[in-house]
Amino acid sequence: MTDWDVRPLLVALVVMAVGLRAAPPPADPEGRALVQQAYQSVTAYHAGAPRAGGVLRVVYFYPSDREPLRDFSGRLERVLGDVNDYYRTGLERFGVETVGLPFERKEGRLVLHLVRGRHPASHYRYESGDETEAEIRETLKGAFDWDREHVLALYALCRQEPDGRYVFDAPYYGKEGSSQRNGFCHAADCELLDPALLSEKARTIVYTEHYYPHLVQVLGKFNSWYIGGIAHELAHGLGLGHDSGNPAENGFGTSLMGTGNQTYRQDQWGGGKPAYLSRVSALQLVSHPLITGSDRGRWESVGAGFEELTFSVEHRALVVAGRLSTAVAPYAVFASLWPSSAKTDHGARSYPVIVRDNQFALSLTGVRPGSYHLRLTSLHVNGGVNEREFPLAFDSQGQPDAAALNAAWIVGRAEKAVLQRRPDAARLVNVTVPPTAEAGRKLAVLQAVLTPPPPIELAGVAANSVFLSDAAWISAEVGWGQPARNHFWCAENASNGLFLTLGGSFFDKGLYAHSSSRYAFDLGAKWKTLSATIGIRDGAHLQGSAVFTVRGDGRQLYRSPMLRVGARKDVKVDVAGVKMLELLVEGGEGHPHNSWAVWAAPLVKR
Repeated sequence: MTDWDVRPLLVALVVMAVGLRAAPPPADPEGRALVQQAYQSVTAYHAGAPRAGGVLRVVYFYPSDREPLRDFSGRLERVLGDVNDYYRTGLERFGVETVGLPFERKEGRLVLHLVRGRHPASHYRYESGDETEAEIRETLKGAFDWDREHVLALYALCRQEPDGRYVFDAPYYGKEGSSQRNGFCHAADCELLDPALLSEKARTIVYTEHYYPHLVQVLGKFNSWYIGGIAHELAHGLGLGHDSGNPAENGFGTSLMGTGNQTYRQDQWGGGKPAYLSRVSALQLVSHPLITGSDRGRWESVGAGFEELTFSVEHRALVVAGRLSTAVAPYAVFASLWPSSAKTDHGARSYPVIVRDNQFALSLTGVRPGSYHLRLTSLHVNGGVNEREFPLAFDSQGQPDAAALNAAWIVGRAEKAVLQRRPDAARLVNVTVPPTAEAGRKLAVLQAVLTPPPPIELAGVAANSVFLSDAAWISAEVGWGQPARNHFWCAENASNGLFLTLGGSFFDKGLYAHSSSRYAFDLGAKWKTLSATIGIRDGAHLQGSAVFTVRGDGRQLYRSPMLRVGARKDVKVDVAGVKMLELLVEGGEGHPHNSWAVWAAPLVKR
């Protein structure tokens, strides 16, 4: 493809576009009724609140050795006008009257905050988002209140090679952690990015980007992908997650927050049904401060969230019922379900329901046997959310394993209470009939964390075997935190949990041994063998590594190879005649970072 002047074509297409009408979104009476109930709760909460006047900021970033792309201002006025129209009509389909997203404007025109990068274009890549965001924040320091802003960054990091191929080196994703409070997202600009080209099928573009080394597309399809990409990432910047829609929405096409970023308005170039705004996306948007125009409760924490959950099976469908206890009223809950084998949650199916008197019940129908991620999300009238995630498996009869889900909920809730030293921890740990045997073992570990039993004196043991994690040690030290028996040491509110897991297996006996660590025991020459499973605890960063050493009376009896995350090794060491036994761990590469070492089931036998 050779360079060509798009201006005459654009003029013609803009004139033609006046007469074009986007395909009306599919009617969804059931979804409309659902969203309307939610909308009533949200509007009642914000009634009488002062108008906040929040706006959606747009930044235009270009490298130090280039100028902004041709006609960027006029094109982006049209691009974001089209995106805004998409959101506006998407919400109107559910009966929500709105002007759409409040892009910042001055005298009626879109405001673009220009930021020249510190480096030439060759410096930046798709992965440069953190760096470019830092440059943007520094340049606009004082102009933006970053704790309160929602920002879309568009990048002039597209170049055309001599052979006509376009190359994109721009960050292109929504920032994790975006919410109703603030958010940030990245997207790419191109001189051929224009909604006036959505119906263009005669001309093509050849381009290279992060995911696709070589693509040839008609300009209409290219604009579906890239304008759709802006609409998709913008939703992430507002705090929305992936969602491929409810099964009842199957006939509508593809959800914008699933893979609809590639089908945006594709009907205009003949590509089939266009992307639609899903029920769950609409449910979340109706409480967003940029839609409500209100900051009431925007900064408040929604609170504890799910207070009670029960999982059951009815007619082969998984039924989830629960109660919420929150500081800010909930108005809806939805379940998201996607295969464990999937690399991302783009394909997550959603099952929304309205919350009444803080209670809800939803049914996940039509789910084929398999292994899934199950996430429950509560939506709150201030725009906040609360999430819990569970693994969902099916039993040998092809039924959802409700017992495992109940176990995950009961244990997870109790573990969090123990971690946070909450006064209700003892009550939550004390479950009369645990749903599964493993749940019972985990609750016993938590009970021992709350009320540690006295350690066993090895000299007085009559049994033929004993776990060293139950025994008194001479001395103990670890590289991070404190020595701990039969659980992983965690600071309050830490997210890495209390249980000892290696390679997906739970151990209720073991020594927490973050390197550099040393445990010393007086064996009194009365034991013959030591066996254990060693490894780096699940969840550690890939940089973590460890080398395990066993010493008896100062002499090395065993030294492991370097183990990384995901690796575990069963060891058996002769300790006959040993008086003082030492268990040592050091980082495998000269540093202790993420060396979450565990001596699991360390058993001495006579």
